[in-house]
Order: sequence, then C-alpha cells, then structure tokens
Amino acid sequence: MCSGVKSLFKGMQFQYKLFISFSVLTSVLLSVSTGLFYLYTGSIVQKNVVVTQQHTVQKIQEQLDLLLAQIDNMTISVNSSDMIMNVLENIPEIPDENYFDTYPKISEEIRNYLFSLTALKPLNGRISIVSKYQDFLDFSNQSDTQNITKNDVRKFAFVKEAMQTDRYKFFLPPHQDEWTSKGKSVFSVVRPLRSTNYEIQGLIEVSYNLEKIDRLFEVEGNSRVLQGAIFDQNQTLIYHNFNIDSSGDWLYDGLLGTAKYGNYQVTNPENHRNYLVTFNKLAVVDWGMLLLEDNAEFERPITILRTMTWVSYFSIFAIFLIILYIYTRNITRPIRSLKQSVLSVNMDSLRLRLKTGQRNEITLLAQAFQDLLDEVKGTMDLMVESRSREMSAHMSAMQAQMNPHFLYNTLAVIGAYGIKKGNIEVMQMCADLSDMLRYTIDSDNGKTTLRSEVLHMQNYLKLMSLRFENDLQVEIDMDEALMEVPIPKLTLEPLVENIFRHAFMDIEPPWILKMKGTVRNGRWTIEIKDNGRGFEAEAIRQIKHKMEADRYLLQAGDFFDKSKGGIGMINTFMRLRLFYKGQETIEFYNSEQGGAIVIIGGPIGE
Repeated sequence: MCSGVKSLFKGMQFQYKLFISFSVLTSVLLSVSTGLFYLYTGSIVQKNVVVTQQHTVQKIQEQLDLLLAQIDNMTISVNSSDMIMNVLENIPEIPDENYFDTYPKISEEIRNYLFSLTALKPLNGRISIVSKYQDFLDFSNQSDTQNITKNDVRKFAFVKEAMQTDRYKFFLPPHQDEWTSKGKSVFSVVRPLRSTNYEIQGLIEVSYNLEKIDRLFEVEGNSRVLQGAIFDQNQTLIYHNFNIDSSGDWLYDGLLGTAKYGNYQVTNPENHRNYLVTFNKLAVVDWGMLLLEDNAEFERPITILRTMTWVSYFSIFAIFLIILYIYTRNITRPIRSLKQSVLSVNMDSLRLRLKTGQRNEITLLAQAFQDLLDEVKGTMDLMVESRSREMSAHMSAMQAQMNPHFLYNTLAVIGAYGIKKGNIEVMQMCADLSDMLRYTIDSDNGKTTLRSEVLHMQNYLKLMSLRFENDLQVEIDMDEALMEVPIPKLTLEPLVENIFRHAFMDIEPPWILKMKGTVRNGRWTIEIKDNGRGFEAEAIRQIKHKMEADRYLLQAGDFFDKSKGGIGMINTFMRLRLFYKGQETIEFYNSEQGGAIVIIGGPIGE
C-alpha cells in the first residue's frame, strides 16, 4: 500500500505535490500549536482555579481564626477580672442552691461586667460562668435558657474536663447547646478560671451560634454557598455544610495531617464524583478547614476552551487550504513554462531558450544556472591554485620543523660545554631556553592550561633574573584552583615580555613584578603589576580604540611583526576574545602608586 501511495505521489504534477505537502505540514503545525495552546491555557486556567480556591479557603480560615480569637479574648478578660475571681473564690459549697440565684445583686454586677465586654460588638451567643461547686450564671441576648440544676451542670462533659484539665483553654467543636432546649448548634471556647495560686475556681464558656461559621462560606453578592468542612486534630469530621451520608472519611487525606495548607483530589464513594479539596490549618486551634469544588465545575471553562480551540483550528485550516490551492496554482505556472524551455534546450549551445526581456523569477533562475556554470569553472581554477599553495605551505612547514631541531642540538652543545667548564648556570639557561622553545612550537591547536603557561613564564623570568640579578624582584601568587583552566597558548609570557621591553626602560632598579591569580564566582582572574613607567596616555587610547572600534581586526603582518615586539598585547587580547567568545576580562591602566596594572580573566567553564 505504501509503495502504491509513493508511486501515485511521484506521478503527480508539481502543483499537487506542493499543495499536498504544504497541507500536511500546515495540518501538523496547526495541530501541534493548537494542542500546545490548549494544554498551556488549560493548565493556566486550572492553576488559577486552584490558586483562587486556596485564597478563598485562606480567607475563610483567617476569619474563623479571628472569630475564635475574639471569643478567647472574652474568656481572658473574665479571668483577669478581680471582681469575678473574688466572687468565685469566696462562693461557699451549697449542695442544691445556685449561689447566683441566691444572691441576685452579685449576679447583676457580673452581668454588667459581661455587658461591658460586649457593648461595642453585640454578643451572638452565650457566656456561661460555672463555679467549682457548679453554681452557674449565663449571659445571653436571648431568653432561651432552660431550667437546669447544679446536678445537671455537674453532668456536662466540658464542665468535668475543665475542672480537671491542665490546659489553659480548649475549644469545643460544633455541638448541641446544653443551656437551651431548642436544639441549637454552637461552638465554644472553654477556659478554666484559675486563681493566683493556679487553683481552678470555676470556668467560663463562650459559645457562638453555628450560623457564624455557616456565613463564612456564603459568597457576597451571590446566593451560592461554598462547600466546606472542618476536621479536628484527631482527623474527625466536626463540621460540614453539605450532605454527607457516610462518616466523611473519604474527605480526609494524609497531607491534611502534615501540611499547613495545600490541595488534593478526592472521590465521593456515594456519587462517584471527583472533587478538588483545598485546605488551610487554623492558627489558634489544631483544626483543618477544607473547601470542596466539584471538578466538573472548574473544568467547565476548560471544556469550553477546548471546543473553541478546535472549532478555530478547523476554520483556519479550511480557509488556508483554499488560499494554498490558489497560491500553488499561480506559483507553479512559471515552473511549467521553465520545464518546456528545458525540454527544448539545444545541447550544442547549452543555452535555455527564454525571453530575455522578461524579468520574472524563471528568467533570473535560468541566468543563475548560467552564472553557476561560470562559477564552477572559476572554482576549479581556484582549487588548482589552492592546491599549489598547500604544497608550498607544506614544504615551508617541513623546513620549520627542521630549524627547531638544529636549535635544540645547538643548545644541547652549549649546555654540555657549560657543564664541562663547571658553569651550571649556562647549562640551566640552555635547558630553560630549550623548554621555552619546545613549548612555543608544540602542536596542540594553540590551547594549553594555566599551569603550563605559568611554567613557561617562570622559565622566561629565570632567564631575566640571571640577566638582571638583584635588580629584579618577582612575586607570583597563583590559586591552585585555576591551574587547570584552559587558556590560549602564549598568553602570559607576551604580557611579561612587554614589561621588560617598555615598562622598565629608563627606570632605575629595583624592578618589581607581581602576579596574582584568583578564582571567584566561577571566573578566574590574573593581575600583573609592575613599578615601571606605566602606559602612555596615547598608547592606552590606541589599544582601547583597537579593542572597541576595530574589534581586534589586525592586518596579517601585525601578528608576527618583530618591530612591534613579537606577538604583542593586541594579539594576546585578540586571542583571549576569540577563545572565550566575548566573555573574557581585559583591563589595563596605570596604578596611582606608579607602574601599570594588566588584568585578564575568563569563565572557569570554558
């Protein structure tokens, strides 16, 4: 089947080949770009939904934290009241009578104090005070307190816990209000009231209607109510504002027990719907607040986006096919004309029969063919000349290899003669000079390490030290970390040689040369300082002009012009730039204490 399709495609006209090829290419590009656009935009939408949910649950958590903190502040204020604590400490143990009913004046004073605490913000719940003998007093803006006795109060679970606990306070999750018979649900903060000697004299319970939490999940300006739930520190579901037939264990995730906030996916086993759960831990109590969002809800915009994306894709593709067909038909018309012209070519003259008066692409293409033939002939001539030059260069290279061997042998003879005469310095000078010569002509693609470069420079300085004896002082401090850094060959020695050729001229000794190499922030740096006469202002200007304006573009003779001091500073700087591709460090200036400073460097990774 593939061979049949291939044969069919080969037999098509060029116009149809072009049309089909571009159609397939465009289809692939549009499909890939559309898919990537959908995936990227869909991920952004999904991420925004998660971020919005996280911000929402954080806002609700902060509001609940604030509400619990306000309730707790009331309990602290009561515990700080000397009047209330004095009353509780002096209440006698009366088996059946409620002390606060027996002494209404004291009860009124306490209620007035509690009223002062809630004067600025109306109480939306109840404040209950219980003595250590279960005498009780409640304060509420509703007259729904049921008739209970001290024996009833004694049976309240939170009363038993408060009279025995070592905690300063504890929070009661949503529960039925024990003080009323109307079955209201409340949440509370209970604080044992302790005297100065830490003995429990009673307790205070401040409870708010559960509606306060329900309202936290209501969206302002919208009738929609967010689905929320709260787990306590024991991973028990203590609150939810939506129907849950089971225990709600499917809502819990291990992440809720370890992280302060986050999100995860759950599946309701009853309706098999998937939900995005975002949660935040409360600050004042170890509860986890959850916010649920049906995946179908936040995936709806993504579904709409997917539909619009593919509709746009097919519409654009259909329009493009129409335009492409018209375009390929028009663009291949000159090619069909060229085909007829090629078939009618006279092989004797090898000339295309075209109307030269036309200036369309086909005429230019035919002229380009003729120009190409002319260039081929010219290229062949150049190849012959290039081969001749290559042979000449090869002969020169062979002779250049013979000259160093002659120099090596000569230096060896001089060194041997120095040993024979007992002159060790002459032998050492010959050895150092031989090493320098070998280093300069070794074939290593012009690349070496700073270790080899420093050794070569030290050989040069040994020769200079023997020449100038005590007039020369050299200090070299190189960080071992940069010794294996790659560097262009003959980088340091030309800079040092430049100091002896120019910096120390007309300067009385001692001559001081300092070199320091460091590594910092992934870059190596070498600083070369001398106490010579420094750079002339015109020399600095010319070098900088060459570096900035000409970008190191030298004439061929500048590289090894002996009148310019061998390779020279410009050549050294140029090779550094070529080696490090513009990431090099090159600085040179005169020191305030006299002399010149040259700094070179580059990245370690190169």
